[in-house]
Amino acid sequence: MYTPPKPNSKIIIVGAGCFGLSTAFALSKDKAKNYDIWVYDRGSSIPISDAASTDISKAVRMDYGENTLYMHLAVEAIDAWKQWNIERAEKSLVPVYHNTGMLLFSANGQYAEYEKDNMKSIREAGFGDYIEELNAEQLKQRYPYLSDTVDNGYDIAYANKVGGWCNSSESIKHLYNGCVQNGVNFILGEEAGRFKELLVDNCHIKGIITADKKQHTADRVIVAAGPWTPSVIDMHGQAIATGQYVIHFKLSKEDQARMATFPVWSADVSNTGFYGFPCNEKGILKIAKHSTGYLNPSDALNQTISVPRTQSTNPDDTIPKSALAEARAFLKKFLPFTDALDVVYSRVCWYSDSIDGDFIIAPHPDYDNLIVATGDSGHAMKFLPVIGDKIRDIVEDIDSRYKQAWAWKGKKAPKEFYERPLLVKEGDQEFRMVTMEELRANKD
Repeated sequence: MYTPPKPNSKIIIVGAGCFGLSTAFALSKDKAKNYDIWVYDRGSSIPISDAASTDISKAVRMDYGENTLYMHLAVEAIDAWKQWNIERAEKSLVPVYHNTGMLLFSANGQYAEYEKDNMKSIREAGFGDYIEELNAEQLKQRYPYLSDTVDNGYDIAYANKVGGWCNSSESIKHLYNGCVQNGVNFILGEEAGRFKELLVDNCHIKGIITADKKQHTADRVIVAAGPWTPSVIDMHGQAIATGQYVIHFKLSKEDQARMATFPVWSADVSNTGFYGFPCNEKGILKIAKHSTGYLNPSDALNQTISVPRTQSTNPDDTIPKSALAEARAFLKKFLPFTDALDVVYSRVCWYSDSIDGDFIIAPHPDYDNLIVATGDSGHAMKFLPVIGDKIRDIVEDIDSRYKQAWAWKGKKAPKEFYERPLLVKEGDQEFRMVTMEELRANKD
């Protein structure tokens, strides 16, 4: 039987990414509870270099198909993002949220079911004035630089004027500063900050042991280690680390001006998986794909657990050969002008995919005093300003629809959940990272 922590309890949080920082901030706001909060991470500074949340941009959208739980949470989060911008403006800081709107394409003149469900849910929730449906001619008129896109079959879309993107690395810094101001303690570094194992007495969690072999006692431990979570505690197959790829182009001043009105977009996303962002202030155009992703089975864990492989430990890594070919083929139709551009940066971004796409934020069934906050499934960052409040409520055993939705379900994963391509395979040219030369445009 799970019992919530008492006032003045010491709480250890493992992981200083989206879930970990947001939780630390939410718990530290309650001065009456006066929790003693400690955050551990093996990174040397925040934002943690290889966390999924450390990026130039993440989508902030309310478009969630039939899943209105996340739609309403996104609406709440967008209000909080706006408040963050107000607070930052008062300190002469740049905004972290950009309400560019969203443009969601379908193909061949027919909305896909996902886009239909989006519009239906948004309208039924009373937000119908956010939505505008656009046909081929209207798309060309509003976005003349997308004429080739429309002619190549992405010829119907709806615009949602609410939503856009956040500067995710800057957002993490913003939240970290709030934690520090609230008295949260941080222990960082490969030895002192790296979680090694739980400090356990039978099934009773007494704290954690770090890589420097030191024991750190606590009244409650929250593991929010993102895609590393299944490799540091037994998740019973409820989540898996998957790699999703990201590429950047650098646009000319002319192209930046030409595409100045480009919003965040998705391209028949339920079928292609591709989405992207407007240029940032440095002229970087980011494009990504959300899919089943790649696996990286660990030799240290008998090839049974996928573990993130990042540029922190493999600085020469790019993206898989198959990913580059797929992205170039898609962009040849969707943004054909990029065919002549070099990919100036690429990386594999790691998610903690849950079996059903829901977050997993719940007491761990094997222990008392242990909460897991994982299963981001690639859609958590938009909730950064509010997700910690929901996690805090679960830690304090307050009933809510989020507690029910994110409970430990103990589902058995279908076989295909684990049937994903390998990131790399020693000696196999089909499973390798592309070279910097291959990232250049084919100018023949």
